[in-house]
Amino acid sequence: MRLEKIEEIQSFDNKNFVHPWEYMKDVGQKKRMFAEKAEGIYLYDENGEKLIDGPGGMWCVQIGYGRPEMAKAISDQILKVPYYSPWNMSSSPSAMLAHKIAERTPGDLNHVFFTTCGSTAVDSAIRFVHFYNNVLGRNKKKKIISREKSYHGSTYLSATMCGKDRDKDWMDTAKELVHFLPDVNPSRRPEKISVDEFLEEKISDLETAILTLGAENVGAFIAEPVLASGGVIVPPKGYHQRCLEVCRKYDVLYISDEVVTAFGRLG
Repeated sequence: MRLEKIEEIQSFDNKNFVHPWEYMKDVGQKKRMFAEKAEGIYLYDENGEKLIDGPGGMWCVQIGYGRPEMAKAISDQILKVPYYSPWNMSSSPSAMLAHKIAERTPGDLNHVFFTTCGSTAVDSAIRFVHFYNNVLGRNKKKKIISREKSYHGSTYLSATMCGKDRDKDWMDTAKELVHFLPDVNPSRRPEKISVDEFLEEKISDLETAILTLGAENVGAFIAEPVLASGGVIVPPKGYHQRCLEVCRKYDVLYISDEVVTAFGRLG
């Protein structure tokens, strides 16, 4: 791209585009790199420099860039039916995708509700928890237990569940709906505690929280298989299964936030 052209576009970026996590005092001040081309795992900037896209976009480009079969499928569908509201009608791709997901999910997880992003997926899951308990007449069973260092989204409700203070600086949240447990990072455990002992501690603090808050007030526990934004934290082996068992013991729903980790991203 010609130098004068990219400089003009960079000026548009500074004048008109507010980026996520932007410091307000820096709006319009930065000269960002531009991703002008992408292929496989690589990005090429405005100067043609080749870079590895380690995070895969925002954790979501797991099949790589420049896939002609994906481009063709998108093009074919846009020309056929690009969109129709699912409120009172369906479409073949939607029904087929729901069926394929249901075939791959374990046990009786065989119904699929589509949303537009990870934040609205978490938001919807929490609303389902509240709806479920309201229908059963358990109007107080609304509290969600989450973990420090977790990230669950940027809508008002999903952001409330995030366990990173800096994600919520200067923001209001529905604090009364969430209770946070300590970090589950085994590498930060005290020196004299083994990983197994640390695991027992994490399971114990979940059960203690449910008992302290009252099982009649706790609607769900929400957890990421791997805490991605919090530092790519892998909990101790057996952690999630043990947490699920505790939740079942006290009739607490378990929300597995797999926005970052699902669909082959963990191998």
